[in-house]
Amino acid sequence: PLSSSHGGSSSGSHNGKSNSKKATILSLAEAANLPVVTAIIPDSPAERAGLVVGDRIAAVGDYQFTGMSRSQVEKTLRQKFHAENYFGRADLTVAKQLVASFPLGSDDVNARYDADGNVVEEKYVFEDGWYRPKDNRQRIFNSMMPSEQVVGYKLSHVKSIPTTLTAKLGGPAYPLNAAPHEMSQQSKFPSVVGGDSIVHFELLTPDDSIFQHMTDSGERRLVGYIRLTRFSKSSTAGYINAINSLEEAGAQSYIIDLRNNYGGVIQEAMLTASTLLRDPHSVLCYTLNSRGGFKPQENQEYVVDTKYPGYLLSSESSTVSRDQVRREHPEYLEDGGWTSPTSYASLRELRMTRGIKPARTTSISSNSVREGGLERPTGSEIDLEKLADAMARNSQKKLVILINEGTASAAEVFASALHDNGRTVALVGTKTFGKGLIQHTFPMPDGGGLRLTVAEYLTPSLQHVTKVGGAKNDSGVKPDIRCESKQGIPQNIGADLCVGVALDVLESEGV
Repeated sequence: PLSSSHGGSSSGSHNGKSNSKKATILSLAEAANLPVVTAIIPDSPAERAGLVVGDRIAAVGDYQFTGMSRSQVEKTLRQKFHAENYFGRADLTVAKQLVASFPLGSDDVNARYDADGNVVEEKYVFEDGWYRPKDNRQRIFNSMMPSEQVVGYKLSHVKSIPTTLTAKLGGPAYPLNAAPHEMSQQSKFPSVVGGDSIVHFELLTPDDSIFQHMTDSGERRLVGYIRLTRFSKSSTAGYINAINSLEEAGAQSYIIDLRNNYGGVIQEAMLTASTLLRDPHSVLCYTLNSRGGFKPQENQEYVVDTKYPGYLLSSESSTVSRDQVRREHPEYLEDGGWTSPTSYASLRELRMTRGIKPARTTSISSNSVREGGLERPTGSEIDLEKLADAMARNSQKKLVILINEGTASAAEVFASALHDNGRTVALVGTKTFGKGLIQHTFPMPDGGGLRLTVAEYLTPSLQHVTKVGGAKNDSGVKPDIRCESKQGIPQNIGADLCVGVALDVLESEGV
């Protein structure tokens, strides 16, 4: 159910057995050599037990890893606890991260220094899609922004976790590949459920959830829940099938669950994101390569693709995005007609020549368009572009995305593409893994490989997904509303705490 790695310097040898009283808190040095959980298999016993990426394994049963050297940990994992010869149920002692938040402006570790040791004052700041001179307001804002840092680990005992093979013998609680019509309304299971291990979907109603959500008039709220465990051709097909099934069932808003989604094929992630963004000129992400090339990945690149399924989850026509491309650049729809932008143009030039739209630091609320017209201050001119944008957003079904420490790579690109373009109501969960690198592996004569980072992805708001050098911002995509998965992700979606938080967010939006 999990994979592990380890690192750090040696902290002394240990035979793996101990009868002494265990400490409940470990320092960073004491936990340095413990095996690290680097991935969690979705819908696995480990996930339901509350293990998350970043946890460290301090002990398996009575066998302790604390105090062991790196080489001893490697040997033990390889010989004693290898997946092929470890069968049954495991009692784990897990070291979970203790995270503290520090204001960026109050921690000298986050500051940049010149050759003389003086703090370098930042002169420009990214705002409204462009770098602008920094003013006092931004200095105050930076001093308030929290930077998360791991300060230690707390030990937690997790009992009787079955290995993946052991768990498979019992079978799933309900058939993941069941067709929606096979689930009875009188069943204890959701009335609409389907999919497989890659894409799972359900229609959440008050009858299916411990979280009761109804309108003031007593009308039931129908929320479509879609879990994507990876991005691939199969996931794209499963996602479209899920949307069609939930739309037919009357879903009014949606929750997309990306927790423990390790990524996959980046092109499929961007194709999926493109179905939820109306404007072809929206930027899904930027790529920055090792030669200094900087290029936006435009939404319209996928809109003109023959695999594009259409604009989804909106009261507008599914062809509205493709129709806009047909009006502006009909040549893009011809076979081989798409031309990618240059990698060496400035953002201003790309906006002038390609019409790309920078990410918005604040999204336009659906309440800005009301019956009777657009609210605006007396004497001001109506911004027609903003009016059209607001009307388009008002026609979209509300969307919340769930993320956690196991959300990585292409899944982070997907989440930031929708969030930074104002398509989501909120990101709910915890900070993501932080892997936005493009790497090539070159084979070596001895059978090994040399992995080189040749490029990286930046979010539409021009933020690094991977922490680079002394960058102030932490790696990963940060949630708007924090909800930890340490309590476990239950197989019963209706009992999932973070799903309940997402439902509260949707309810606050009036859906």
